[in-house]
Formats: sequence, C-alpha cells, structure tokens
Amino acid sequence: MKTEYRAFQFSLLALAPIHIGNGEKYTSREFIYENNSYYFPDMVKFYNRMMENGLGQKFECFIQEKKSSAEENRLISFLNDNSISDRNFGGYRIIETGFESEKNDIDSKLGTINEVAKFMRDPFGNPYIPGSSLKGAIRTILLNTNPHWINEEAIYKTKSFKVENMNIILWDAKTKRKFNNLFNAIRVSDSMTLCNENLIITQKWDLKRMKDDEPTKPIGLPLYRESLAPLTKINFKITTSSKEAGELIENLGVQSQKFYKEYERFFLLDYPEDMIQDNIQYPIYLGAGSGVWTKTLFKLANGILQDRYCSNTPNMDGKGVLKLTKAVVMGESQAEFAKELIKNTESFYEMGKANFMIKEITR
Repeated sequence: MKTEYRAFQFSLLALAPIHIGNGEKYTSREFIYENNSYYFPDMVKFYNRMMENGLGQKFECFIQEKKSSAEENRLISFLNDNSISDRNFGGYRIIETGFESEKNDIDSKLGTINEVAKFMRDPFGNPYIPGSSLKGAIRTILLNTNPHWINEEAIYKTKSFKVENMNIILWDAKTKRKFNNLFNAIRVSDSMTLCNENLIITQKWDLKRMKDDEPTKPIGLPLYRESLAPLTKINFKITTSSKEAGELIENLGVQSQKFYKEYERFFLLDYPEDMIQDNIQYPIYLGAGSGVWTKTLFKLANGILQDRYCSNTPNMDGKGVLKLTKAVVMGESQAEFAKELIKNTESFYEMGKANFMIKEITR
C-alpha cells in the first residue's frame, strides 16, 4: 500500500444526548442529589476527610453494609446522620434537567436514581470521546455502504454479526491475498477535551414499533447515563496514509447519507415520524444506547442471521425497539435552534444521534 498522507478536520455536532461509557457506574453511595444538581465528589478526598474527622470506620461500615431502605443507602443519608454540611470534596456537579426520575408518573421524585453510568474521562478527570469510538462508527458506515468488502459466506457460516472477526473482511491476510487492512490506514484522534458543563444525566427509554400504523408509548427504564447534552460540539482530527483511505474519508459525508437512507428504510420507517430527528448535516450515531442497527451490518440481517440474533436476545421483538432519551438543550441562546431537533412535545431524542462536517487540512 503506497503511503500518501492526508489530514482532515472532523467536526461533530450532537443532535441528541451521547454516552461514551468507561464501563463503570456511580452507586447511590457515591453521589448526592440536592439543590437541583447531582454532586459527584472525589471519593478518595471524601474518605480522607472522613478519616481526619474520625469517621473513617463508620464510613467503611456504611459502604459495606446494605440497609433495608433505599434512602438509607444514599450518600446524603450518611452526611445527614453525621451532621456533615461540608460539600468541598472535589469532584463535579451536573445540573438536573427535570427528566431524572425512575418512575413515569406525575408523583415521581427527582433524586431517586440508584446508579449512573460514567462517561469516559482522561487522566485529569475531563470528559472526552476516544478516537476508537468515532472510528468504530465510521467503520460501520463504510462496511454497510461497501458490501463488496464483506465475505457473506463467512458470516452465514459463523452465524455472527461480529465484524471484528476478520474472516468476514475480504482484505484480511487469512484469505491468502496480499495483506491490505484498509482501516489501519485511517487514524482517528481522541476528541478535544470537553467539560462537565457539557454533561447531563439521561434516562433510557424504549419505543416499540408501530402496530397497524398505530404508535406505541415509550417506556422509561431505570437506566441512567452521563451524556453529552444536545448541541455540544466536538472536534477530532483524522489522518490517512493511503490513497484509498484518503478518498474514503474525503467522501465520508456521502457515504453516511447512503448509510442513513438504508438504516431508515430498514428500521426507522417502523416508527412515528415525530420521534425521528431530521439531519442538518451528515448523520452518524455514537456511543451506548443508540441501538444495535446503528452498529452492525444490518443489510445482512435477514434469514438465518436475524433468527440467530433474535434467538440470543429473548426480549427482542423483531428488529427490537427504537432507543430514545429525554433532554433539554443547555443555554437560552440555543433554545430556538433546538426546536428544529425534535418534532415531538415530550422532549424525546434519538439516543446517540449526531451530525458532522469534514474538511481537509491543507498547509
């Protein structure tokens, strides 16, 4: 493969909340809800302060012993029981949006969340999006819009959607061809550092497909995530080291539109139009909760493949459900523009949806 370097500025705009998880969760013993915000203290600093005040052993017992009442298992309960008014324990706060409730009725209480999935952070504690997350989303687009790359026979033989199995990719060395791993010629940087003010807490909502053209009602689930707020801007740099890779990234916008049209035909048309967001630039889906069909080879999801996938997921009805969440746009200056993002009156967004622009960097 001939080396031919090119660089591109990739500008991402969150059209909906985006969650890039680090695999960990905050429990109710690790954050405090009060004064219209969620406070996530630095627990090392918090523990050291308890040790200084002679409460180290008592705090250890609180962490280890599960109380019968959910309220008694919250960090605020420990603070109140020990008359601790101090909140200077480092960490950060996330302002509430009004949608952080586990129950879905008018009597539900805010602040009753038991766990919150953490957003990815750098060694300094700042949120960011790893380049690998964006590269995975780009790869999904390119694999679905370039079916000649895919060894369908290998997929049917393994009955697997896992594109990480390189037997599926025709350019792999195991096919006894000259090794030509195209994606190795595409390098994606981590995003520019974000800040905690960009984050909100979002709840997972599932919407079943319409039955007899009649819409169904979204169902809220007790799953909460730290997520980037709608209209957050995120910048990346993409470099390519071959002519073919450079051309693919140069035309990524066109490929993303092609991918979206197929995704819309395959999945989105089964859902009410007011739950689907319009695109203002080139579409892409990122992070957890955006749904399986935004991350896999949905064009091959028929026959034995779909049967295999659904049989491994007992709760999956047909093609599954549309993944939604609720959010408000942070900042009055963005409120008018935000009206263009959603068509429903209940503040529902497609989880993980974003649009992007891409521009080559020239010297």
